Amino acid sequence: MDRLLSLSSVLEEWILQVADAWWVHLVVYLFAALDGFFPTVPSESTIVTLSSLWASSGEPMIWLVALAAWAGAFTGDNLGYLIGRKIGWRRFRFLRDGKGRRAVEAAERGLERRALLFLMTARYIPFGRTAVNLVAGAVRYPHRQFWHRSLLSTFVWAVYSCVIGAVAGSWFEHNHLLAITVALIAAVIIALVVERLVTALHKWLDRRAERRETAAKEDDAASEQPGTRGSDSSSVNAQPHQERV
Repeated sequence: MDRLLSLSSVLEEWILQVADAWWVHLVVYLFAALDGFFPTVPSESTIVTLSSLWASSGEPMIWLVALAAWAGAFTGDNLGYLIGRKIGWRRFRFLRDGKGRRAVEAAERGLERRALLFLMTARYIPFGRTAVNLVAGAVRYPHRQFWHRSLLSTFVWAVYSCVIGAVAGSWFEHNHLLAITVALIAAVIIALVVERLVTALHKWLDRRAERRETAAKEDDAASEQPGTRGSDSSSVNAQPHQERV
């Protein structure tokens, strides 16, 4: 919590200085783009903070923040895809173990079994957006399908981030620091809840897919057994016939 309060204080001080600058939307675009393949960039925190400030002061224009976030996230997703296609994901140390490695494994399963759903929800899993972009490129997932789905998922993410900040800012419009702090805390809590729900959903779908595969194998085995017994009985019946001849 202390770290979050410290972050909110730093962001609040910086945002208040640059919120009315013409280039603040370029910063949003750049952060959102870098977050597509470099997960430590505080893109969501910046978007939430600016949206909170808009609700409490009217600056900067929230629709431009959302547009810059959308465009930046879409750019970052596709840059991550191209990087994965050129050099793969194994050169990134943070994806070779721990949460990064688990995110890669989840991305491989998700792209194989339910690509649309996974591309829509991976942005809310730690390291998920980075892993799915790099893995999609590495496994040669069709780029046309990737960017179509990325266009939708980044739009939802940009609107979601702006709404969190705007709601918190409207509740505490007379206290910028409190509004930003509440917005960041709310963003963290909601992200954790969404992460748990998304992870649980994918695990449930994986178990259901495994049960279907097991049932299909059992059905195949059962359908082969009568034929096998039939061929055995035919050979047994044929043997006495040959002996009689």
